[in-house]
Amino acid sequence: MILIVTNRQDQTADFLILELKNRKSDYIRFNTEDFPQKVLLNWKIKDGLLDGYLTFSKRQIQLSQITSIWYRRPVSPIPASEIIDQEAQSFVVEESRTALEGLWRTLTCFWVSNPDNIRVAEDKLYQLKLATQVGFNVWPTVVTSDTTSAYAFYQECKGDVIYKPLRKGRLKRGDKQSFIFTNLIGHDAVNEFNNIRYAPCLLQKYIHKSTELRVTVIGEKVFAVAIESQKIPDAIHDWRRAQDNLLHRVFELPADVECRCKNLVKKLGLEFGALDLIVTPDNECVFVEINPNGQWAWIQQLCPEIPMRETLADLLISGHSPEG
Repeated sequence: MILIVTNRQDQTADFLILELKNRKSDYIRFNTEDFPQKVLLNWKIKDGLLDGYLTFSKRQIQLSQITSIWYRRPVSPIPASEIIDQEAQSFVVEESRTALEGLWRTLTCFWVSNPDNIRVAEDKLYQLKLATQVGFNVWPTVVTSDTTSAYAFYQECKGDVIYKPLRKGRLKRGDKQSFIFTNLIGHDAVNEFNNIRYAPCLLQKYIHKSTELRVTVIGEKVFAVAIESQKIPDAIHDWRRAQDNLLHRVFELPADVECRCKNLVKKLGLEFGALDLIVTPDNECVFVEINPNGQWAWIQQLCPEIPMRETLADLLISGHSPEG
């Protein structure tokens, strides 16, 4: 039994489910916005033994049936519409979220990947530290709320500096949603350095690029594609600005880089990781970051010879990592 923990809008989950259906594999999808109204939880310990079940609209599964969990893209639980009071809504959401967090920590099964490990792995500072430990080249980086320190770093790098958020790259204002991409700090932006005192920021020496790599690690398998971001002006500093228009091609990683990718994923306690690397004009491979739950379906759709969906299905069906 494979449990897929995600949300109703997750098209990457849809993509994997097609494969599981073709294989006639037993799975159930848990869209967490349906909890606790449409999905019921019953968790209990009796005589020292864990027992219980999850009840969905058409099916009930025992917790002991679950062998693998793909912890994909869960969202916040949604309280019942008849609960109008905001404090009551907040109480329901927090109690529901806490119940699920407790459930995940008490299940004995195979994870892709464990949610606690995912949360730790999302920490950019921790990523960079571990990346250096496994042998990646990491360019000079500063995380600071000190205006003087930020400006000194800017001067040290001769103005060749980018800014990116530590975590929250998506802003919502009313009904509109915007994204904070990686941005090169221009001379005019230096005047904004005083604002750093309001919130810490991540500054990094700008890495000049020949090409960008997206490396996806699934279990022991490593899949790499080159993203030709430097051929489109909008994508030069952050390929996500023009993702739909970029050429993707399969890329053969050097053996030492592939090994570092796998080692970093293991050090973070993950079974999946989407790494962003940069190849410089001097053919130097530089680590940028790792997304412990990153998107990947679009890559296989552009490069169908890369069997990421099949590999992930194999991993979940087997219920253990290749070495485990």
